[in-house]
Amino acid sequence: MFSFIREISSLVAIAALLVPTLAAPAVGAVSVPQDVSIDKIIYGGTGCPRDSAYVNLASDKQSFTAYFNRFTAFIDKDNIKNSRKFCQLSLAVDTPPGWQFTVVQTSFTGFATLGAGVTATHTSTTYFAGSSDEQSFSTPIRGPTNQEFSVRSTSIVGTGGWSPCGTQALLNIKSELRLAGEGYGAIIEIKATGNVSRMYALQWRTC
Repeated sequence: MFSFIREISSLVAIAALLVPTLAAPAVGAVSVPQDVSIDKIIYGGTGCPRDSAYVNLASDKQSFTAYFNRFTAFIDKDNIKNSRKFCQLSLAVDTPPGWQFTVVQTSFTGFATLGAGVTATHTSTTYFAGSSDEQSFSTPIRGPTNQEFSVRSTSIVGTGGWSPCGTQALLNIKSELRLAGEGYGAIIEIKATGNVSRMYALQWRTC
C-alpha cells in the first residue's frame, strides 16, 4: 500500500511539471466592494483534518481559493476504507452594506490513476446557511486511465442563491472524492505547489 501511494505521489509531481497551471476563471470586469473579509473558517471531515486547510481571498475580491494538503482518496483490493473522503468547509464572509454575492464558478485540477472497472467521482456543493438553494457539480472519471484532469464548473448567475444583503454570510462548501469498483485507483487534487486547491469565482451586485 505505501509503495502504491509513493508511486502516485511521484506521478503527481511529474504531472504538475508537464501541465500548465489552471488559469483563474474570468468573470468579467464588474464593480465590486473592497471592504470584504473572511473572518472565520470552520472545517472538518476525513479529507480535511485539523491544520490541513486554509482559505485565501483574492485582492480584487472576485474569487477565493481553498487549499488542502491531505485530500486524497484511494482504493485497492486490501483497502476500501479510504475510498471516500469528504470535507465540510464553512466561511464567515463579511460584506459591506448594500452588497451581496453568489458563487458563479468553481475550478479545480486533479490527477487520477484508475484500474479497469474503477470509477472516481468528484462532487462539490455550495450553499448559504439558512438557504435551500444548493449549487452542486459532479464529475465521474472511469478507468482504466492515468491522467491529469482540469474541470471548471460554471453556473447561471444567482442559481446557487445570493448572500444576505450587506451583512455577514455563512457560505458552506461540501466536497467529496469517491472511488468505486474492484481493483486499484487514486484521485488527488493538485496544483504546482503540491497542495489540493479549489478556486471559487464570485459575482457581486448591489442590493
